[in-house]
Amino acid sequence: MTSNAPSSLELRNIDVSINQCEVLRRIAFDILPGELFVILGGSGAGKSTLLRAIAGLDAVASGEIWLDDEDITRRPANRRRIALMLQDYPLWPHMTVAANLAFGMKQHRLRRAERRARVQRGLELVGLSDFHRHLPWQLSPGQRQRAVLARTLLAGARVDLLDEPFSAQDTQRRERLLRVLRRLQQQTGKTTVLATEDRFEALRVADRIAVIHEGELQQVGTPVELYDTPRNRHVAAYLGSANLIDGEIEYAGDQAMFHAHNGVVIPLFDHAVRRARTGCAMFRPHDLRIVSHTEEPFGDLIRFSGRVEQTEFLGDSVRYSIDLAGWVVWMDLPRATGQPALHIGDKLVIGLDPARIRILEN
Repeated sequence: MTSNAPSSLELRNIDVSINQCEVLRRIAFDILPGELFVILGGSGAGKSTLLRAIAGLDAVASGEIWLDDEDITRRPANRRRIALMLQDYPLWPHMTVAANLAFGMKQHRLRRAERRARVQRGLELVGLSDFHRHLPWQLSPGQRQRAVLARTLLAGARVDLLDEPFSAQDTQRRERLLRVLRRLQQQTGKTTVLATEDRFEALRVADRIAVIHEGELQQVGTPVELYDTPRNRHVAAYLGSANLIDGEIEYAGDQAMFHAHNGVVIPLFDHAVRRARTGCAMFRPHDLRIVSHTEEPFGDLIRFSGRVEQTEFLGDSVRYSIDLAGWVVWMDLPRATGQPALHIGDKLVIGLDPARIRILEN
């Protein structure tokens, strides 16, 4: 909704403390021009504080924030040209929804007809066309959140910061707004930063994701990079279901072997592993499959014999908990394969390609 050229953001080892309590520690990453960048983390991770620091509402104790080629670390919030959508949905109580949206555009000195057209377009995008004359107190929490989202997108800032922008929406509305935001961002090229604790939102819309945990940056990468090659077990578990096994890495000649604490030995083909160290072996539930009796017994797959302990219906797949003699793993099987459904108590042999195993930091 703006013609501004996309901007870049760079955070250089910023620390933020609130009431003498350190909330963020040495956060450093860059956001590219026109990128939809997601900050992903659980409640209390520091996501909101990070957005407020970028916007200039919370002071940075050390480090720098750069917008394009300008150091804005000490610049007042009203001079940063950064729009922040807060979680408490602030609207002017005496103004209608339409007037609230128009208020954010006054600095652009648009003609009344142009401003009215933009407001109408914003209301349509968030499904509030019939509520333009309502006052904020007449709206539900979800409607107020959508009004604030529209106002933020209309503000014409160089960067939009969205803090949990869909948290008050039902499932269907959230799906629609996710598509609207992604399509709009791709059309305009606006640099957008979205904070969420919902990994499904992050994986669906992000160009790149920064995972933060307890105020510290864990990893930055594309959704595929973080899902397939997480740096540590926290990232692995947060980005999706994962089988995680603690153990030690040893070498037999040039062959790396993972000795799990439960006695299982797995050959490794991950060239990033280091000699003689402890770690965590990770593979996803969809990396496992059932091995038929007719398959070559000396193929490349690692094979385990087990018993089905639990089943979960996931729609397009079924998740099974498999007990491998005291070692429990999860396996996802697509429903479209024609494979007969398994039942609790069924015995089976499952296979794992060693190339799918990743060794993570604990």
